[in-house]
Amino acid sequence: MWKHAVGSIRNHPLITKLNASISLDQGDLAALAGLLERRVIAKKAKDIIVEGYEYKVLHIVESGFAIRYKLLHSGKRQIVSIIMPGDIIGFPACFYEHAVFSVTAICDMRLHHVPLDDFADLCLARANVATALVWFSAREAAIYAEHIIDAGRREPLERLAHFLLEMLTRLQAIGSASKDSFSMPLSQEGIGDVIGLSAPHVNRMLAELKRDGLIAMTGHEVTILDRAALQILGEFHATYLTRMPIRGPKL
Repeated sequence: MWKHAVGSIRNHPLITKLNASISLDQGDLAALAGLLERRVIAKKAKDIIVEGYEYKVLHIVESGFAIRYKLLHSGKRQIVSIIMPGDIIGFPACFYEHAVFSVTAICDMRLHHVPLDDFADLCLARANVATALVWFSAREAAIYAEHIIDAGRREPLERLAHFLLEMLTRLQAIGSASKDSFSMPLSQEGIGDVIGLSAPHVNRMLAELKRDGLIAMTGHEVTILDRAALQILGEFHATYLTRMPIRGPKL
C-alpha cells in the first residue's frame, strides 16, 4: 500500500515541481502521498477563494487553471498570477486573517483539499519539503516583481512578449507545452487583465507579433516562431522561473 501510494504520486505536477529544486526521498514522497488523499472538483468559473473571507485550507492543483486577482470598486480586475497544475491555492490567503485576493477557476479543475494544520505539520516533519516550498514562495515573488516591471516600465508590445514567454516556460516545466508552442488558458480579456491592457489592445498587439513573424496562433494554440527576437523584445530571461541550486540527500 505504501509503495503504491509513493509510486502513484511520482508523476504528480506538485512532485515534479518540488523535485526540480530538491531531491525528495521515499519518506518525503510517502508523507506527500498521505497529504494528497482528498480530491475535490472545482468547476469552471467557481470561486475557490473570495477576498475578505477567512480560509484555513490549501488546495493543491492536480489539473486545470485558475486566476488569482483583485477586483477594484471601479469594476476593473487585475490578475496577479495564473495558477497552474502543481501550484498551491491558499498562499497567501491562509496566512492572513482574511484573504487579500480572490481565486477563480477558469476551467474545470481537480484539486487536493489540504487543511492548513496538516500542511504545517508536514513542513515541520519533512525538511526537504519545507525547503523546496521556500523556492515556491521565492519564485512567486519573482513573478510578481516581473509583472510590476511590466506595468511600470515595459511598453505594451514588450509586456505581451514577456508574458507569452513566461507562459511557455511555466507550462514546459509541468510538461504541458512543447519546445515552442502551448495552449493559452486565458482569453484576450484575461491576458489584458494580467498585463494591464484592454482586450482590443491585446488583439492588436497579437496581430502585430503575428505580422512580424514572431508568433503564430490557431485558436488558443500559440507557437513561438522566433524565440530569440521575442526574448529581445520582451527582455525575457527565464532565470526567475528556474530551480534553485540545492539538492537533498542522495538515495
